[in-house]
Amino acid sequence: MLIYAAAHGRVLEAAMRTGEHRMERSSVARSFARETNSVPQARHWATKVYADAGVDEDLVELCGLLVSEAVTNAVTHSAGTEFTVVVLPDLWIEVWDDSPVLPRRRVADLDSEGGRGLQLMEMCAPGYQVLETTDGKAVRFLPKGW
Repeated sequence: MLIYAAAHGRVLEAAMRTGEHRMERSSVARSFARETNSVPQARHWATKVYADAGVDEDLVELCGLLVSEAVTNAVTHSAGTEFTVVVLPDLWIEVWDDSPVLPRRRVADLDSEGGRGLQLMEMCAPGYQVLETTDGKAVRFLPKGW
């Protein structure tokens, strides 16, 4: 897994410099500013990529939910100025940020607004992965049902 992540880390740097970059045949990547208002922008971009690929509307919505969750974590917990969303040819999604801190399961109070991200990933994207690189990490997932 680390070899895979390291290889994509070099491609990620190119994607981050250009904003949007075709990485391989039909993989696409786009970088966003690490700001709260980037969450809906990243969600809209990723769901458009999914919709343009002919994915069922329910899966497009699930894609949006999962991208929002992963991107919100990147905005909240990383320290850099941007994050990158990648949609691979097989429609796996990766959200890259520069934080070396891995996501961890938390116990959320019933009225808490946060702390349920990994549970959401487990329910809606079983088999999600966290890829470590020397420059940070990526959360990689495929919405359930694809």
